[in-house]
Amino acid sequence: MTRRDLLRLAGGIALGTVFGGCGLRGLAKGRPMLRVWSCGGNYDLLMDFHRWFEAETGCSVIYTSAPVERMISIIAANPRGVDVLVGRSSPGWQDLAEGKRLASKPQVFALDPYVIIAPLGNPAGINGIEDLKRPDVRTVYSPTSSGPSGKVVQYLLEAADRVVGPGIWNGYVRNAIEAHDCGWKVFPPVIEGRADASITRLSMTTARETRGKLEVIPVPVNVMAAMREGQGAIPQRVAPLADGSSPELARCYVKALVGEPGVQFCARHGYIHRLSAETDAYSPLFQMEAGPRRQRASSQESGR
Repeated sequence: MTRRDLLRLAGGIALGTVFGGCGLRGLAKGRPMLRVWSCGGNYDLLMDFHRWFEAETGCSVIYTSAPVERMISIIAANPRGVDVLVGRSSPGWQDLAEGKRLASKPQVFALDPYVIIAPLGNPAGINGIEDLKRPDVRTVYSPTSSGPSGKVVQYLLEAADRVVGPGIWNGYVRNAIEAHDCGWKVFPPVIEGRADASITRLSMTTARETRGKLEVIPVPVNVMAAMREGQGAIPQRVAPLADGSSPELARCYVKALVGEPGVQFCARHGYIHRLSAETDAYSPLFQMEAGPRRQRASSQESGR
């Protein structure tokens, strides 16, 4: 029996019975509201999930997305009536737990792994992460766009230097034809063939603007697992908040996202759900923690 099978049994959740025990028939009277805040990187996934959740429950989801560290700092300082928080596993979750802002422990429901993108046809013959340092490979990157801390791609390629071979991070920067302040801006040069490769998150390759327009090459799991900083960028968490106005509805939301219904939405948007067929191959990443707190000034995320 695989870890995935055990999780299915432990969760006891099937698509038709996910709301068992939630009492949503009574809650649906008067169309209750559920306030959800999330990291901006989860926007496409959650907009899709919310349409389904609203149809299933009869509620209205009031949704706000922004860098999760900023949202955490707001919630930690002053309750805002938010019911559910979703986002990458940044150090700020610990602040919420210590401040008793969480109704229950955050759960990792999915991963958003890093990948290499190349133009269709892969004209430069990118086979793996070590090819990013080849002098003939034109790269494009966004040095401050991937949080927490805005330097996750650097931390990832420094891990590759240790695991695969030296010089990958320096070569990636040396070969860059452009550097941007937003993670979305690396896509046009690659799609148009002006650049041969870039590093991004898998979920970003499934957006309407990028889906089917690129080759996607996996970054080895052992490289991502070897990151010494920025580990929290990959696991995605969800938790109900203690000061929410719809605690029962929030509990059902978390149960659905973590359980079987979440699988189809995560797959559609490039996430590796905890119950998906790929879980065993990615299991080291589900254990990754955010790491120690950083100074507030350096822990802010910028962009997607």
